[in-house]
Amino acid sequence: MSIQSPQAVFIRIRLNMEGNFTIQALQAGRVSMEVMFHHADDVKGMDASSASHVVGSLQPVSDNNLDYPVTVYRKQRMADFVFNSAAAAIAIIISFGIGCATKVDLVKHQLKFPVSLLVGFCCQIIIMPMLAFGLAYFLQIDDETRFGFLCVACVPGGGMGHMATVISKNSVPLSLTTNMISVVSMLGTAPLWIFVLGKYFHSTKGSKTIPIYYFEIWLAATFFAYSLGLLTSRFKQTLAEGLLTWIIKPLLLLTTILYITVGVYINMYVFQDVNGDALLGAILLPFSGFFVGYLLALIFRQKPEFRKTIATETSSLNCLIVVAALRFSLDQPDADMASIAPIWVMFTIPGMYISLTILKKFMNCVAGFLENQKQKQYKNFTLASGIINQANMTTLSAPLFIGETIDDSNVNSNEKVTVL
Repeated sequence: MSIQSPQAVFIRIRLNMEGNFTIQALQAGRVSMEVMFHHADDVKGMDASSASHVVGSLQPVSDNNLDYPVTVYRKQRMADFVFNSAAAAIAIIISFGIGCATKVDLVKHQLKFPVSLLVGFCCQIIIMPMLAFGLAYFLQIDDETRFGFLCVACVPGGGMGHMATVISKNSVPLSLTTNMISVVSMLGTAPLWIFVLGKYFHSTKGSKTIPIYYFEIWLAATFFAYSLGLLTSRFKQTLAEGLLTWIIKPLLLLTTILYITVGVYINMYVFQDVNGDALLGAILLPFSGFFVGYLLALIFRQKPEFRKTIATETSSLNCLIVVAALRFSLDQPDADMASIAPIWVMFTIPGMYISLTILKKFMNCVAGFLENQKQKQYKNFTLASGIINQANMTTLSAPLFIGETIDDSNVNSNEKVTVL
C-alpha cells in the first residue's frame, strides 16, 4: 500500500488466520504505524477517508495495540560519498580563495569604520540564527529539516556574498573584513547556537546527541584554509593572485556547472517530492536576512554602499560546508532530511541576487522613462512660453558692444564690461 498522508486502512482478516500487508516507502524519513483490532461490524460500510476521522472513537477488541516505528533509508551510493567529499573540498577551497583575496591594507582601512563591522557581526552571528529558528518553528516541516535550517543560518560566508559585492561594485573592504570576522567568530558561535537551539529540533530517535564535535572539525577546516590564504596574500601576493586567476576561479566555475547538473541528479530526492513549506523557508531565509541587514544598516546611518554590502553578506550562507558537516555527522535518514534545507538555500541565494538585480534594472528603467517624460514636458513648456512672449511683447533692438572702463577708482583699467 502507498499512503502519502496519515489515514486509516482496514484489512479484513478471520479468526486464527494470518493477514499480511506491505508498506511501500515513498521518501526517506520516519513514521509511526499503529495496528488496532476492531470488530467487523464497527467498520462495515466505511471507506478509508471517512474511517480516518472516527477510528479513534472505535472500541478495539484488545487493549494491546501494536505501535511500529517505521524508518525509511535512502540507499547510499558511491556518488553520494563523492558529492559530499567534493562539497567539503570546494568549501575549503573557497575559504582559501577568500583569504588570498583579502588585503591587509583594505582591512586596516575598514577598521576605521567600526560601526559597519559591528552591524554586520550582529546581523550574521546573532540575528540570522534567531531568524532561522523562528521560521523553522512555524513552518510545517519535520524536525530534521528544521535542524538543517538552524545549522545553515549559523554558518555565514561561503564566498557568494563577496562575489555579489564585487559584481555590484559595493564596498569590497567591508566584505573582506566581514568575512574575516565571521570565519573566526563562527568557530565558537555556531556550535553554541546549535547546542542551545538545536535540542528543540534534533530528533533523539536516530543520533543520540547533537554532533557538535564533528561540526567543529569542518568549521575548523575552513578557518585553517582561510588563514593559509591570508598568509599567502600577506607574504606572497603574486602567488596569491596567480592562484586566484589561474586555478581557483576556473575551478569554481567548473564546479558550479557540475553542481547544477550532476549535483541535482545525485540529490534528486530533494527535488522529486518538494515540500512547499521547506521551499518557502529556503526563500524567506536569505530574503529576510538581506532586508534585516539593510534595515539595520539604514538605522545606524551607514553609507549606501555599506548598507548594500551588509545586506548581501548577511544573506550569504556557507551551504556547502553545512551539507558536508550534516552528511558526515548525522546518522541516516537524519542526514538526508537535514540536508534538504542547505541544498535548497544553496539555490535560492543566487536566485535572490538575480531577482534583486532584475528589480533594480527595472526600477532604473522606470526612473529613466519618467525623467525623460519630465524633460519633454519642460521643453514643450519652455517653447510654448517663448512663442507667447514674442507674440505679446514689444521688443527693443539695441547693439551690444564691449568697452573698457575708464573709472580707475572702482575697477581696473583693462577690465571689460558689456553695455547695452
